[in-house]
Amino acid sequence: MTIGERIKELRKKKDLTQEKVADFLCVSYQAVSKWECGLSSPDLALIIPLARLLGVTTDELLGATPVESDTQREALEAAYKKTFETGDIYDRIRVSEEAVRALPGDMRWLNRFAWDVWSNAIDTEINYPEAFEIEREKAIKLFDTVIQNTDEDGEKAHAVTGIVQCLCGKGQKDEARKYVELYPETKVDPFQKKHLLSMCMSGDEQLRFVQRCLHDKLYDLIEALVWDGLWDRATACAAAEGVLKAMIPDENYLDHHYAMSHVQFRKAELAAGAGRTDEALELLKDAMYHAEEYDRIDTGHPGVYTYTAPLFKGLTLDSRQWCHTGTGTLADDLAFMSRREVFDGLREHPAFLEIFG
Repeated sequence: MTIGERIKELRKKKDLTQEKVADFLCVSYQAVSKWECGLSSPDLALIIPLARLLGVTTDELLGATPVESDTQREALEAAYKKTFETGDIYDRIRVSEEAVRALPGDMRWLNRFAWDVWSNAIDTEINYPEAFEIEREKAIKLFDTVIQNTDEDGEKAHAVTGIVQCLCGKGQKDEARKYVELYPETKVDPFQKKHLLSMCMSGDEQLRFVQRCLHDKLYDLIEALVWDGLWDRATACAAAEGVLKAMIPDENYLDHHYAMSHVQFRKAELAAGAGRTDEALELLKDAMYHAEEYDRIDTGHPGVYTYTAPLFKGLTLDSRQWCHTGTGTLADDLAFMSRREVFDGLREHPAFLEIFG
């Protein structure tokens, strides 16, 4: 049996196509076909990687001396890490390509190689456009191989990010969007998939999508500052108020009236606790104003409202779709919270009675 016949037999036992063998070894499909047909033989440098890919010893395949896998991996890892100290991208590509050939089927190394190729291509785009196109196509093929063959969410997410960048740069946004759908939902980075999806859009669709993502991030930030139990309540409230005012400078807060109401109420608690009566009353007045504005949008006149602040201009929300957990209003909630002990000294004050009745 010739080496080509042996390769073909072992390949089929491993349920590998010629294309996959070619991808894992970074050779052409035609090269694998010629080996199996007996028209040529694998390069000597490919014998050990090919034996590992096919699950046999090199003795079984050709008789070469085996290399200890763990020792080789450690050496490659050390050499690769060293390139980040020197900044030598060409040496980095050399090491990652060597690893891909030595450890065929290792998706982590193949992903590294893809990113190294793509990163280097970006640096050549202006001065060497033709070379850039060739390297980008190479990176796309490598990323796709990782995506189609890895079971590790982190590697797949990283490869999807790379191929989306490549395809969007080519203007192939519809194709890129198909890959975005392959981004693992379990990956711990809830906004990365949205970021990739926005890259695949253009015009008004992209603008509205980015605005919506920014709006969602604002919600998360305000929630962390106001409701997630930060020990420094004064600083947290000041930060939340500052962010809201900076992002919505025209004070058309819409659904964010809810957060502003709670921010002012918490500041009022702090002021009352410190004996700053006049300040506390002003803050309670502001809190009730925002609560009533929120209630007007939520239950008074529910419908479609539009932001006018520059960052969100034109973004709409429909208060008819808001979720409710009770029949009371935000103003009712504030009135209930005003019974807290910290406000006992204000309870008979005319301004307090005017606010809460």
